[in-house]
Amino acid sequence: FHGDGRASENPADFLKSFNRAMRQQAVTQLNDKLEAYGDYLGTSSQAETWFKALTSADKATWTAFVTAFEKRWPPVVIAEKTKAEYERELLEHILPSAEVGKKTTMYDRECWSHVAWAAKTLQFATSAGIEQGTSMIWQVRSKLPDVVKDLLKDEEYKTWTEFTKAVTELKGSRLAEKQEQKTKQAQELTTLRADLARVQSRASPQNPIAALQSQFNKMSVNAPAPSTTPPTNSAFARVPAAFNRQSQQPVYSRQQITTQQPFMITEEGKNAVRQLISALPHHPDTATGQIAYAAQLAQWNAKWGENTRVTQETGYPLKPGTAAVASSECFACGTHGHNGRNCPIPMDHAERLSR
Repeated sequence: FHGDGRASENPADFLKSFNRAMRQQAVTQLNDKLEAYGDYLGTSSQAETWFKALTSADKATWTAFVTAFEKRWPPVVIAEKTKAEYERELLEHILPSAEVGKKTTMYDRECWSHVAWAAKTLQFATSAGIEQGTSMIWQVRSKLPDVVKDLLKDEEYKTWTEFTKAVTELKGSRLAEKQEQKTKQAQELTTLRADLARVQSRASPQNPIAALQSQFNKMSVNAPAPSTTPPTNSAFARVPAAFNRQSQQPVYSRQQITTQQPFMITEEGKNAVRQLISALPHHPDTATGQIAYAAQLAQWNAKWGENTRVTQETGYPLKPGTAAVASSECFACGTHGHNGRNCPIPMDHAERLSR
């Protein structure tokens, strides 16, 4: 002991350690203790100088010696924390989500991170004097990682001891498994968002003026001239080709009628439809499914164009949550219980338009 105020020394702790050493060595006589005390002092230190200058009265009894010691090095009175300060520390004591399912060290022993968190939390609640009540339990519980909250029972805890015990009894291996699943889902979601952003950046936005121009080009303001005496059992039809300016009568020409071939279902066509279904998987109505569905729409629009007619060659992504393909679903709204001809949903309803 040097007694010069260095940070590594505490005078009161030194005196306690000296007394403990004397008891272990069975030294009880005053003279023996005072003689041993000098061996615990740093050479030429302030403590040694003070010890040598002590009077006989200061060394008359061990009590007098301790009084003289505490007069030279008064015990430090610590600043007691208030209840509000302990409550603030309780709220700031957070279990990081990244530490869930991992091990740490507490009291020189290895334990799960949530066990160490619960022990420290109970200490803060006890210091604040609220360990026997429910005060602030819901606030601390709300800040726990989702993985921990999912495994805790959904009940009201009556005391902090009951709450921290419930956290401590959670199995570390189960928490590690849940945390791994959540991390994997987060990575998959990040990948889907990156893919969607990449597809959207490559797909050039359609010019609205060009889209209107395309629609106007498909429109006609001239009504078709009615045909007179349509032919029967003939491969030709009379079609007005021009008007006679003098008589204002149309001049007809003969044009061969093109007969539309019936659609034939072949094995090759079936295989093509199967490939389309495999290329456009039907996603569930979840957050991940909605993102994957948005990515499918962006890819389809980039490949075929937003105004392209859907055919058996192009296919089209199905809305998440609707009925599965080839499950006798209604072709209009994508649900069961009726067919497209008897669909109760109006033609212009959003449910039919979003299928």
